[in-house]
Amino acid sequence: MSVVFEQAAVSLVLADYAVADALGKLQMVGGGLQIVGRDPVKGVSSAFALVVSLTFPPETVNEQYAFEVLLEDTAGRPIELLDASAGASARVMRFGQTLQIEEPNFRGSGVPRRALPTRSHVVLYFNTGLPLPAGRVLVWRARIDGESRPEWAVSFFVPAPPTGPVLG
Repeated sequence: MSVVFEQAAVSLVLADYAVADALGKLQMVGGGLQIVGRDPVKGVSSAFALVVSLTFPPETVNEQYAFEVLLEDTAGRPIELLDASAGASARVMRFGQTLQIEEPNFRGSGVPRRALPTRSHVVLYFNTGLPLPAGRVLVWRARIDGESRPEWAVSFFVPAPPTGPVLG
């Protein structure tokens, strides 16, 4: 277990739209989304954002860590999505990056150095949707240095199209 993993506080939320500005402030619309719509004709979800908020104590400043988020089913298995535009090739939805914990910059505010924790937001905005499977509960899970905790996840549902009427 890495020091960064042990010290990290991580939260995930889905929203209709989100962006983090250059000052680290988060702007969100429709936060707390639990049902992601799906266009059955196009085979993709509606647009949505995944927001991962990371908080670290001052003693971890300048530490590097491997960060990733992965789309899973409720049993913790990665979901393979069919790419509707590329002839049905399967792919796992995983985003990974090496990050460094940067010291917050509060110049001119009178806040002493390393008095407050470091906060950052990773925002993934899927403006054209994703080819998510319908009628299932899916889970986005965050990992730091290859490890996760049960609370580092957010579940959501993708409804199936309504069944048509039965005639005859």
